[in-house]
Amino acid sequence: MSLTLVTAADAAFVPTLAQYLASVKARGLDRDARIAVYDLGLDPGERAQLAARFPFAEFLPFSLVPYPAHVAPSAGTYAWKPLVIADAAERFGGRIFWFDSATLFHDSLAEPLAELARCGVYTLSGQSNLAQRCAADVRARLAVEPAFLDRRIRVSGVVGFDLGQPTARDILIDWAELALDPAVFTRADRASHNTDQAILSILLFRAEAAGHLVLNEGDIDISSPRPVRWMSSRNKLDPARPRWSDPLARLWYRLYKAGDRANLRWQDFYRRRILGLHRWPKENFRTYVMRAGDRAPTSVPCPALSYYADPFLWRRDGRLWLFVEEFRYPEQLGRLIAMELGEGLRPGPPVPLTMPVLPLREHASYPFLFEADGALYMLPETCSLQALDLYVCDRFPDRWRRVRRIFEQTDAVDSALFRHDGAWWILTCGKPLGQDGARTLALYRSEDLLTGTFEPHPVNAEGIFADGDYGFGRGAGSILRDETGLLRVMQKNLTYYGQGAEVRRITRLDVDGYREEPAERDHPLARLAALASPHHIALHDDVLAFDVRTRVGFVSGLPWIGRRLSALDPAAKRFLSGAPGLAGEIAAAVSAACRRLRPVDGRPPSSDPPCDG
Repeated sequence: MSLTLVTAADAAFVPTLAQYLASVKARGLDRDARIAVYDLGLDPGERAQLAARFPFAEFLPFSLVPYPAHVAPSAGTYAWKPLVIADAAERFGGRIFWFDSATLFHDSLAEPLAELARCGVYTLSGQSNLAQRCAADVRARLAVEPAFLDRRIRVSGVVGFDLGQPTARDILIDWAELALDPAVFTRADRASHNTDQAILSILLFRAEAAGHLVLNEGDIDISSPRPVRWMSSRNKLDPARPRWSDPLARLWYRLYKAGDRANLRWQDFYRRRILGLHRWPKENFRTYVMRAGDRAPTSVPCPALSYYADPFLWRRDGRLWLFVEEFRYPEQLGRLIAMELGEGLRPGPPVPLTMPVLPLREHASYPFLFEADGALYMLPETCSLQALDLYVCDRFPDRWRRVRRIFEQTDAVDSALFRHDGAWWILTCGKPLGQDGARTLALYRSEDLLTGTFEPHPVNAEGIFADGDYGFGRGAGSILRDETGLLRVMQKNLTYYGQGAEVRRITRLDVDGYREEPAERDHPLARLAALASPHHIALHDDVLAFDVRTRVGFVSGLPWIGRRLSALDPAAKRFLSGAPGLAGEIAAAVSAACRRLRPVDGRPPSSDPPCDG
């Protein structure tokens, strides 16, 4: 099957194009492939010189007359690129590879050709995700699936199509057709929008989701610690500089990229390994589960160099499951896992949750669960993605699919989503993106869970908890209901993060106002908070889960003396040391809490089995 290498250039890229063609010649690529160069505005004299210097290259015209104004290179939309590739596909057929003219080859095409034969389409990944490189209005126009938003973009500087495979042909045709729509191919902004690669990525992701292709591995050599090595990109030469300086420019690009790769690898090692292990002696949480009627809480063991936190519970088909964040010190980020709680609340093997952000490149925690219209949903914390996403369970307990991005460009943590008085409410703690200082209580309301806009509540302007440090006021577990009304558990951190929790009674929640106040001191959940100093409390049916911070500061990691000198809250110290009589008080508080409380998680009351307490 024939092979054609395609590029294009205008007058500003003449020296860059000459460098590209010289690289093609140096690697002998012209012996096995047709070399096609589309003229986007070359000076006739310079074009003649290039043709004489590189006789193997076929220079082809590309008239902009038949196309809308936004297709022109000067429009900055890059709409011309898919149209050029489509024209080459129609002319030559077979296998088509597009390379930006700033490409240099360091090896043969054996690697990409093998992947092209396997996959039908060859592309490389960038480091940004689709949400960062595709404008929101374009995503809305194309009804982009929420599951794609955090997938890494597929760059368009290197693209291969095996036109003998129908999926490859269809993707190229769709890409070229969309290029004619000025509402889709809008002007590119490298900081937040890059149309040609964003649209190509959407088409590729959809084809892969439909099972029509498998995307190949490999990163472009831009901000990647381990890119492919057979080529390099963005080696643009300034036409205003003398030609004798071109080798120096190429040397600069090569040294810069080598240094960038080394720096990225070091930064990743430092951020993940060194800083992660730095946290091990001074930060740790321990998770406990307890049924009403049990004599003492049951500790949930976790793997070495990890801890479990933010526990939530759910019962499915008579089986009880614990959902937690597993924080891994060597990676310095959390992932979400589930484990079945068997007889005696003994946990089974952990099951990683599969989501678009897992296996994780970013941190995830706080797997808040609720039910609506017979479906199980999760609202995890993924503030490192600068977004708040809603997931639905496709297969319990491990397979989850993002169904909507509720907020983007936001810094919201430990969020709860629940139904009250005919509307859906999000109760969270947030702050303006990139701003220092404490997060404040934030409330949002919508009439529809999946399609409605969550409108901000007037209470957001009050800055509640703005003077609190260490995450004071953040959500700390279930939204609950007792005989009086709604309650929430929040973090009460006075001197360190994870110090304790406070139970708050929600006294007003409507479109015009929100108020909460500390629950009565003799409330069973408030008693538990005072006895164990938990960081988080969740209740489901007749089982309660909570976690407690066990180390604060480096001294707490020291054997023997560390526990005595630790800055842990006194209640946490008493609980962790097993103070006499404390287990009985906690058992009484848990049994009373199970009698009085139910989580506002969307399940019909009839699904609640009777409590043992």
